Amino acid sequence: MSKQTATRYKDIFQYNSNEVLESLKEFHDLSDVNIDDEKLKENLSSISEEVASGIDRIQMNLNFLIKNVEWDTFNIAFFGETNAGKSTIIEALTNGDGTFIGDGRKDFTKKMAGLALNDVKLLDLPGIEGNERKFISEIKRGIEKAHIIFYVIGTNKEPEYETIKKIRSFLRDQAKVYSIINVRGKPSVYRHQKELISDSILTIESRTKEKFREILGEHYEDNIILNGHLAFLSKSTPKRDDFVRDQQKLKDVFGSLEEGYEFCNLKEVEKLLSKLSLQSKKEIAISNTYKYMSTVESIIGRILKGKKEFDREIKNMQQKTDEAVSKAEVTISQFHKNILSSVDIKIDQMKSNLQKIIYEGIDNEYSESLMKSKLHAEQRSTEKEIKRLLEEQLEDLRYDITNIFKQLQKRIDLEFKFRSMGTNDFNVQDIIKKMEISMGYVMEEILDVGLSVIGIILMAFNPILAVIGGIIAVLRKIWDWFFSNPNKRKREAKGKAYDEVKNTVNALKFNMRKTLNKEMDSLQRDVKKQVGAFGDFIYQIRLLSLAMDDKIRDLQTSKVKISQELTSFVEDVRPSFSYFDLKLKQAMFIGVERLTWDIYRLEKVDSYDTIGDFFTINNFQIKDGYLYITENNEFMFRSSSILIDHCKKTDYSIPIKGVRRSRL
Repeated sequence: MSKQTATRYKDIFQYNSNEVLESLKEFHDLSDVNIDDEKLKENLSSISEEVASGIDRIQMNLNFLIKNVEWDTFNIAFFGETNAGKSTIIEALTNGDGTFIGDGRKDFTKKMAGLALNDVKLLDLPGIEGNERKFISEIKRGIEKAHIIFYVIGTNKEPEYETIKKIRSFLRDQAKVYSIINVRGKPSVYRHQKELISDSILTIESRTKEKFREILGEHYEDNIILNGHLAFLSKSTPKRDDFVRDQQKLKDVFGSLEEGYEFCNLKEVEKLLSKLSLQSKKEIAISNTYKYMSTVESIIGRILKGKKEFDREIKNMQQKTDEAVSKAEVTISQFHKNILSSVDIKIDQMKSNLQKIIYEGIDNEYSESLMKSKLHAEQRSTEKEIKRLLEEQLEDLRYDITNIFKQLQKRIDLEFKFRSMGTNDFNVQDIIKKMEISMGYVMEEILDVGLSVIGIILMAFNPILAVIGGIIAVLRKIWDWFFSNPNKRKREAKGKAYDEVKNTVNALKFNMRKTLNKEMDSLQRDVKKQVGAFGDFIYQIRLLSLAMDDKIRDLQTSKVKISQELTSFVEDVRPSFSYFDLKLKQAMFIGVERLTWDIYRLEKVDSYDTIGDFFTINNFQIKDGYLYITENNEFMFRSSSILIDHCKKTDYSIPIKGVRRSRL
């Protein structure tokens, strides 16, 4: 790759990374709202904090990558314990004169030093023991610059677990690590020892690899065994007297510098460096992009977790709202039944009392005025009792309805302050006020209908006055008959009065029930309509959730663009689709021929010629427009979801709504 090409990739990377930042900022505008509901407030606040933190982290990461990290120079850091031989190996590789080699003092290398070797820069870092705290910034700066790390072991024993864990804390997730066992021994040691690698060294190597793989995982590549001191003596022109003497001993023991070089095994490191140098620009692009992408993945993962909790709360709110509306409807329906039942009972009781008064009046030969007085008294008593009973039931209804929706409002009493979000503008700041107005309207409606019902029922008593008048008129006509055959006339009068009262009261009950049903049906409709304000509220919340989904898709799309540019740079061909998942250590390419996948440092890379091949080869189950992925295949679920979203944003037509998980 040319320097110009690497620089161009850096510019494209910066452009696509800024798109991620813009999407995050828009997402933050969505999630940065004021909510009174504690659960939703907690969830949205968590999302908002993650996004705000993510924006800062990505901005810092991007600035660092653009300004501080090498894009055209391949950096290899030599890292390890103090006096492990890091500087000695670098001097050997660069044919140095020993200037940078320590003299046995702790922390001889105090600052990061860089020596050029062809297209590669070798970074010599301070040791990670001794006065480590003093040089921590130099160590971190060197690790951040490095694309490949050589960890040098110089004690003739495998490193301790705690030491490797310390290494892990310094390393970035995207680092590729090699270990070097620097066998101790000056030339004179090999007068009688004919092999560089003894059985004990092989045992150390085996244990070293095991420990590194256990702690560093896929970031650990391999180990090389060499003698750095012999390597330096065989390739360099030392200035220090002790090195000059040792170089002469090397000639004496091995016969020549060339034989010493062959014995020390430095050539294995040189071969690896030569290989890395050939693909250094690709390694740089992968290493730097992974640094950024791992941060983006972490942020998206946290956002998705918070969004899942937020959606769960919305679902809970919908359920609670539906329950409240259902309770309100049941309460009103029960009020309706109670009124009908109560009024029926009272009217039947009044009918019985009227008949009793009439019978007593006939039997006791009340005067017309006394009879009328007793009948009117019964009517007034019944009216008063019915009014009291209805007012009590009406008050109970108002209390029950108010309590139902107050309990609901405690759950969803939200006040939104939305900023402008491009096409996603929400006008729900006054939702709560509308809900309160609607609740007030519902209460007024209940009161109006209740009072209307009371009025209707009491007005329905007017026919009773006619009944009473009719009864008195009948009695007046037959009053004179009492003297001729009083018992017979009394029976006739009672029968006539009974029929008049019965027919009139039955007609009253029929008309009253008909009118009451009509009024209560109207109340049910009005209350249901006003309760719709709560449904509008949930709808607005769902719009917010959907807008968040769009922004998450925008973030994923930006990540796909970064992945495509990286793949294009490494493979020299533009892929139809490219997706990396560094956490799962997998990738998927569409439209890229299979080349050397090991450069990506992933456990698995799937490749398909076309998008159609992707669906054909995997033979997915598709039902109702959804593609189903088994629960245990997380990478396929993620990559398929993002591929489908990618297709929807491009010209590629795909008849799939989305991806769902299926149980095994």
